[in-house]
Formats: sequence, structure tokens, C-alpha cells
Amino acid sequence: MNPMRLRSGCRLRPNAKALGGTLVRRAALIVVTIAGLLVPAQAAFAATLELDRTIQTTPFAGTSESMGDHEGSAFVPSDDSLWLADDGKKRIYEVDPATGALKRTIARSAFNDAPKVGGGPPAGTERTNDFESIAYDRTNDVLYVFSGPCCNSSIRATAFRLTRQSGQFEVESYQPMPTGADYTGAAWSPADGKIYVGKGQQMRSFDYASATEGAPFSVGGVNGITGMDFSPDGADLFVTVSSERLVRIDWSTRTVVSGWTFDLKPFGIRDARAVAEIGDQFFVSDGVDSRASGDPLKFAVFVFDAIATDPPPNLVGNPDFEVDTSGWSASGSGSGVSLGLASPGRNESAGAARLANGSTARKKCVLTDTPNWVTNTAAATYTAGIWVRADSPGATIRLKLIELDHDPAQAHRAGRCDRCEIAHSLRDAKHIVGAIDRDALFSPVG
Repeated sequence: MNPMRLRSGCRLRPNAKALGGTLVRRAALIVVTIAGLLVPAQAAFAATLELDRTIQTTPFAGTSESMGDHEGSAFVPSDDSLWLADDGKKRIYEVDPATGALKRTIARSAFNDAPKVGGGPPAGTERTNDFESIAYDRTNDVLYVFSGPCCNSSIRATAFRLTRQSGQFEVESYQPMPTGADYTGAAWSPADGKIYVGKGQQMRSFDYASATEGAPFSVGGVNGITGMDFSPDGADLFVTVSSERLVRIDWSTRTVVSGWTFDLKPFGIRDARAVAEIGDQFFVSDGVDSRASGDPLKFAVFVFDAIATDPPPNLVGNPDFEVDTSGWSASGSGSGVSLGLASPGRNESAGAARLANGSTARKKCVLTDTPNWVTNTAAATYTAGIWVRADSPGATIRLKLIELDHDPAQAHRAGRCDRCEIAHSLRDAKHIVGAIDRDALFSPVG
């Protein structure tokens, strides 16, 4: 357990300007607010999963109709309908996600009779034997159903398109899928309007009109994809995987969001097959076929709430300098550099810290926590930020996080960040994580 020091530093030159032929020197100043949190970054996005209820499918509420083998799902907001794929009975169901009531069934025969895009024979039974996933295109109001090649050489992987006819979805056409295609997960992206499909650790786009796939890609830490669904804004992709987990992926960076990987086994899910985000809830389909007949959880849909955990408090005190500069000093600055208050501060706030060079020479200035706000550190990734305004351009600002180690022999470089300078202490710093220029925010990664 080591103390951590937060320090921002710069070098200020006195400004000079000509006035009536006389060179007049005045003090340069810089205004600072510690704008970011200094907290373990993995806690920033963390959440917990809570089971709200389940939707019974064997049988569906108020009917004698039962799911035969639960696979894919997709939500259609305009109808407030959750569509479920049945790989056992080769059909799909339209369900009310609030009540679990069965609205409608589209039988295998409708898929068997589907015409091929561009002409050709109807799909037939060899293309409707392995319903795996469903995706809904919200822009064009189109539903896609993907059938795999299981379980013998005569079965053909196929994509089906369903469009509205007389106000309800009907099977409109099919497309043969490329050789080797077998999509256990599928979802439409609001970000770029494309269908994305996945299996194992690979994902790719799929264009129905041309029946072509995009280049495969993967996301570190994601393997065994069984279900996919994008958030309504397209910022996140949620996937279920074969280890019975629900994972959130930041789509812009293609990385797993820290604190958003949930183990579904403690809730009773034995074979997570699909996920649909509806409102603030996640509907996860369980496809395990080993439950006894009559078990209400057999092929059920598990409905979860994701509860965001309270963010940890800012580890840094008095970060905004609204009243005074208590807890901070200009210790380590050159002579003539002073710490005071300036107003207004960030976004017209009441105040900010001001470092001013009152001398006529270039000086090093330092704003440092005094004493250290963080007295004990823990193994974690920390995030820090700073807001800066200077009275003239060109000043260089550095934000440093220094973990002190009282044993100089243990000092070592242990940080990395993007677009940052990494400093290395030769004396008492265990590691100095990084630095920023001017008013850029800095997020060090440990």
C-alpha cells in the first residue's frame, strides 16, 4: 500500500509586449481545475445483474403451444413484439415481452415455400432445418431469420427475409449463404445500418441482397458467440457466449466494457442462446434441452435488470477550487510562482486555481496535492483529468500520477497511455503514469 501524489506542472514564461517603445513585462498565469475523477476506472461502468422474471414457453401462457428447442431472438419495437426461433419445431414465434402471451406463429411451411432472390426453386426442407438466429432492421422494417447447416451434408445454410404484408410479417424470400456459413448470432446495427453475424470468436457483416459476407473480425475476450443484439443507439453490442455469460462490447472500440460481463449460471441459465435488449432489460433465451418436461424453465426467456453500481467517490478532495485552494500548494515551483484563485472557472463556475509567474524569467510551476489526497493505493487502473486555461498559447501542461515507494530500489516504470509522455523516476517514484499537453483530458491505463 503506497501513497499517490497528483501533480500538474508547467513552465511559464513572462509575457512581453511593446508599449510606447518601452518593453513592459507582466506575469503569465495559468488557470487549472482538476476536472476528472481519480478513481479505479473499472468501477466507472460496472453494474450488477438481477433476475426480474421469466417467460414460460413450454407451453406459452394460456396456450398448448410449446417451444421445441430455443435458439435466436429479436425485438420489434413498433409491434412491441419479441420474436423467438424454435430449432426443434422449425418455426418462429411472436411474443408479448411484457406478458409472455403468444401473439402468432410462423410455421416451417412458410419458409419452405419461400422463393429465391433473383429466381430459382423454393427453399424446401433442406434450408429450414436449423433455425439459429434472428435480426431486425429497424430502418427498413425487415426481419431476417438465419438457418444453419446442421446436421448432415444435405442441409443448406440459408438466410430468410420477412417483410410486412397486410400489416404483419410474412416470409418474402431466401438467399443461400456462403459455403461454411453458420451464424449462431445475428443483429442489426443502428450505427451503420448493417446486419452483423457471429459464431465462435468471429463476427462479420452480412449483406442480404448480394448474399455476401464482410471480412471477419474478433473482440478480445469474446468467444463462443451464441446471441447478439445492439443497443438502440448502436453504441454497444450485447452478446451471449457459450460459457453462459452476457457481455457488453463498446462497438466503437470493439472492446469489452469493464464491469459488464455477467455469469448467467447462478440464475439458472444452462445454455444461453440469444439476447434482446428491451427498454432497460435484457431478455436471454435458454436453449438447454435437459430440463424435465413440465419444468417452467424449460426453454424459458430470462428477463434481467442491469443495475448500475454507485460510482466510487472522487479520491481527490477540493478538485474544483470553488472556494479556496485548501489541500493544494505550489510546492516544487520555481521562485516567484504563486498559487491563488481565479474567477470564473471551468464552464463559468465560481472559481479555479491560478498559478502565476511573478518573475521576469521562465519558471517551473507545480500544483500538487498537499498533503497527498490518496494515502494508500491498490492495484487498479486509475483515470485522471484536468481543465486548463492559459492567458497565452504555447504553455506545456503535464499531469502526473506518482505512486510513491519508500524503497528507491523498487522504483520502476509501469505505465502506458495513448498520446502521452511516460516519465521515469530515478529516486522515489514507483511509477509516473503520464503527462498531457494544454487542456487535453488524460486517461492513463495501468
